[in-house]
Amino acid sequence: MTNLVSNAGVVATDVTGVGTVRQGPAACEYGGDKGIFGYGVAGASNYSMTNLVSNGGVVATDVTGVGTDRYGLAACGYGDDKGIFGYGTTGSKVSMTNLVSNGGVVATDVTGVGTARSTLAACEYGGDKGIFGYGDTGSAVSMTNLVSNGGVVTSDVTGVGTARYYPAACMYGEDKGIFGYGKTPTYVSMTNLVSNAGVVTSDVTGVGTDRGYLGACSFN
Repeated sequence: MTNLVSNAGVVATDVTGVGTVRQGPAACEYGGDKGIFGYGVAGASNYSMTNLVSNGGVVATDVTGVGTDRYGLAACGYGDDKGIFGYGTTGSKVSMTNLVSNGGVVATDVTGVGTARSTLAACEYGGDKGIFGYGDTGSAVSMTNLVSNGGVVTSDVTGVGTARYYPAACMYGEDKGIFGYGKTPTYVSMTNLVSNAGVVTSDVTGVGTDRGYLGACSFN
């Protein structure tokens, strides 16, 4: 199922989803005004399928995905109108990425730069760039990897703040980002701001309940 969010932040009632039931996927914007869900797991089956979302919020049927079946990955927009899926696990941690064109076409695997990990988060920053952060390599990490406006992923940057996994991230202020919450393995409510140059700040004690496995997005 899906739940649409209005430009006033109002969440709509359940809409029966189209496509294969699964968990642990990732999603991002593409094309300036559309979205894409991709990958995931159901039972013992990993998937690389995607489902496109129209600019009216309609989710399309399954499209056979390109690239390695996996889950526990992250995704974000970059370059104004494109997207990128990155990292995840097949059962073993991976660092590969898959670019998404402004037409919603997912490219083949690109061997990722940086440490293989899963259950991380990603968001846009700087208007046209992206950042992957935190995650699980077998233990919690706080490293980040920047994504250029050409979709090139940089090598590991030692992250600022508490190592954790299962955080969430989103863009704010048109050109900045924020990572929040997660598990260390105890749940936390801290946040880390991302400047419009991709610099991650130190921990800010979070507001609200300590938690992980959440989601985040920008609105309005």
